[in-house]
Amino acid sequence: MNGPAATAQLLAEVFPHSHIANVDYLRWLYEESPFGPVVESNLDDDRGRVGHYALVPIALARDGVDYPAALSLNTAVHERGRGGGVFVELGERTVAKAAEMGLESVVGVANANSTPGFVRRLGFELLTPLPARMVTPLPGTSAGIHSAEVRYGSGGWELGPEDDAVLSVPRRGEARRWTAQTLAWRLRRPRAGYAVHRGPGLLAFTCLERRAGLRIAVLLKVFAAAPLSGGECRALVRAACRHHRAPFALHAGLNDLVDFGGIAVPRRLRTSPLNLIYRSLVTPPREASIVRFEFLDFDAY
Repeated sequence: MNGPAATAQLLAEVFPHSHIANVDYLRWLYEESPFGPVVESNLDDDRGRVGHYALVPIALARDGVDYPAALSLNTAVHERGRGGGVFVELGERTVAKAAEMGLESVVGVANANSTPGFVRRLGFELLTPLPARMVTPLPGTSAGIHSAEVRYGSGGWELGPEDDAVLSVPRRGEARRWTAQTLAWRLRRPRAGYAVHRGPGLLAFTCLERRAGLRIAVLLKVFAAAPLSGGECRALVRAACRHHRAPFALHAGLNDLVDFGGIAVPRRLRTSPLNLIYRSLVTPPREASIVRFEFLDFDAY
């Protein structure tokens, strides 16, 4: 067994019941991405895959100019390989490959347990814990915002030239660059379901999650031609909650276009802090300036 199958088996053993321990998912992410194939390093023994470190190419834009980068994902070391520096060895090897390929930075989201290893052993910078807010829909209408299940190609939300302004990247700071093509691929993620919400100068994607018995409308990504007003943010929350029949909405991450307000996610609904990490691969190193990075950007759903 090798390739995605060996990696899926390792991920299933290290992260039981996780959605990432799936061959179809790994083939979609590692082999079918329009950004290019995975950059990975693995360690195998006579019993199978022991360690795996993956960087998935992405397009970042800095001050409006695109450049090649990578997203750190799916790091795993089996218990029989721990204590021997496998994580550091695989990480250093993979980052070196990425630099040789011309990728200029690596960005990722680490949990509380893995953050120290990335920062102390692999030279990443901890930028910030990503804010996570629970938002209650306030009374009012969602006039002008239309919601639908995502079925690309069926007339639901195809993008056209008029959407270029909505998908634009910030003039100052860094953000992922998304296009009609790359969004279509992203929303074909296996075993996932999404909804789209469209309004004048606005495009947003959501999904439904259940936590502690609650239905939650997860705000995955908001695109807008200009910063949204408070009223527009409230209308979007109402539209998402109405579509998913949820009493709350959840937004996590950075987006200089929106301010949903709300309250910090209660501890009982929190799995782990989402720590935004960054490593420059160019000389001299660049300072990070990320201003937009949400769930859809780091493949959380």
